[in-house]
Amino acid sequence: MNVLAQANATKLIDKYCYESPSEINLEALLYAENLKLKEEPLYNCEGKILFDEDTGIITVNSLSKDANQKRFTIAHEMGHFYNEKGKGSYRCGHHELYGTRRNLTREADANDFAAEMLMHEKWFVDFVKGKMLSTKLLINTANHFGVSLSATAIRYAEIGTHPAAVVMSKEGKVKWSFINKGFRIQFIKWGAEVSDLSYTSDFFKGDPIPAEAEDVPARAWFKGSFYIKDGDRVNEFNIPFKSYNSILTVLYFD
Repeated sequence: MNVLAQANATKLIDKYCYESPSEINLEALLYAENLKLKEEPLYNCEGKILFDEDTGIITVNSLSKDANQKRFTIAHEMGHFYNEKGKGSYRCGHHELYGTRRNLTREADANDFAAEMLMHEKWFVDFVKGKMLSTKLLINTANHFGVSLSATAIRYAEIGTHPAAVVMSKEGKVKWSFINKGFRIQFIKWGAEVSDLSYTSDFFKGDPIPAEAEDVPARAWFKGSFYIKDGDRVNEFNIPFKSYNSILTVLYFD
């Protein structure tokens, strides 16, 4: 995480004395910070921002029906404004927010700002502490903080209490991954075919998948890694997004 981006979000939380995620009204915050919010149909992007040093206009896609997606998009665009403090104009789609271009420095920094703004580290850790990593936990956490499951899973992989890796696969291929620094293996190949040894593969075959975590051979995800042995296994659970032919996979070792 970019420490400065995190600090920029924390400054706003402290400035307005927010004490819980339920207190954060982004529209009111934008008004107080001299930023304007609009909604209009956008194509090939979820949000955009036009800004100078003092003010900016954030536009979110009115075609999106997911309120939590819109919240994260707004916070992401705010991140561009507070992190860059100058003049700029950006259009940000799903790839910038969650996908293959989220590793660009400016987009990663905007995501770091948004994650801290909406899922403040102390609040997040307090909420998940002592709870088993599971589909139910991620759903409850997403609802508590008012963000998408994807954003919640990435945040958990970043600062959660059990080292985990998060993988998004689409149409049978790994689109992106995010891995906790304490996770035993730090590489999952983007663009690779999903292994037949994983339950994730069953989803793309149209077969049923377990509702909760089941262990699979570690080589299903980390084939060729020096850090696994033939008998090693990793826990896997999946959250499908059927309308997008995509699935979010969470991996963790016992």
